[in-house]
Amino acid sequence: MGAAMVTVEIEATFERWQAAARALLSDGIAPEGVEWRERPGAPPAPRASKFFRVPPRFLELARQAAIAGDPGRWAALYDVLWRIVNERRDLLEDRAHPKVRRLHGLAAQGRREAERAEQQDVLRMEAEGGGAASFVPPGADLATLAAAAKRCQGCPLYRDATQTVFGRGPAQARVVLVGEQPGDQEDLRDAPFVGPAGEILDRALTEVHLDRATLYVTNAVKHFKFVMRGKRRIHQTPRLSEIAACRAWVEAELAVIKPETLVCLGATAARALLGDEFRLMRDRGRVFATRWAPRTLATLHPSAVLRGEDDAAQERLYRMLVDDLRLAAVAV
Repeated sequence: MGAAMVTVEIEATFERWQAAARALLSDGIAPEGVEWRERPGAPPAPRASKFFRVPPRFLELARQAAIAGDPGRWAALYDVLWRIVNERRDLLEDRAHPKVRRLHGLAAQGRREAERAEQQDVLRMEAEGGGAASFVPPGADLATLAAAAKRCQGCPLYRDATQTVFGRGPAQARVVLVGEQPGDQEDLRDAPFVGPAGEILDRALTEVHLDRATLYVTNAVKHFKFVMRGKRRIHQTPRLSEIAACRAWVEAELAVIKPETLVCLGATAARALLGDEFRLMRDRGRVFATRWAPRTLATLHPSAVLRGEDDAAQERLYRMLVDDLRLAAVAV
């Protein structure tokens, strides 16, 4: 006689699935012994007795797959997680494996559904006249813009962030660097790129002989978006609607500075200024003209270096960042 099935009821979020999956792994319950059900208001799973290290790539794909409307996604995610923990840590490298193909398919579906929802949010915001545009004083200099930004309520992110974090640097800067959003330290210290990612950026700038004091450094989104995990504030990628809502600020900064070279650091900045068709890993390191600057390029966000799985991966990502920044240094 087979073992009894375990029925797990969760709210349909990645975090609730993750907590339940940890508890199941701790108890040694295999995927075939679990039935997953979605139920609004379901209580969170009990705290797991063990914790398990998994590749960051799996967590990235799992978060994307969790957005998909497929009711079988929770079982598929747990199946892959079980195999990574108990059978093959390198399972994701086998793209031909049917379970891995299924995971990638769900992640792609989740990305498509999230993008459609975000596009609807943007259209609704624009139709209602929302966003930061009404807070941006026309024709203002950088100091006036920075002061006005402190009062911005153009999207809901202002409610939880400590403060608006505006750009820093001289108005006559020939090079402008645009990142994604402030992190935890930036939010507390009211300055862009002063946390761990900022340390990576400073090291790379030094290597290519760019003096940060001569650059203007800012972010596409001016408020820190995060989720609380215990006492820690964990970064969350801004939604398309939040990027669109904040675009007026970075556009105003660029209009004042009129840089010779614009560098987008990471996919969010590239998406904000270069459009949805731009693909970071495909197009990074290519120099081209835009309405923002005659020399425009995009590269990795410095935080991507920190997310490398091991020292070798981090060094490879860092060298990519340095090589791209060297293109910006050529014009200075």
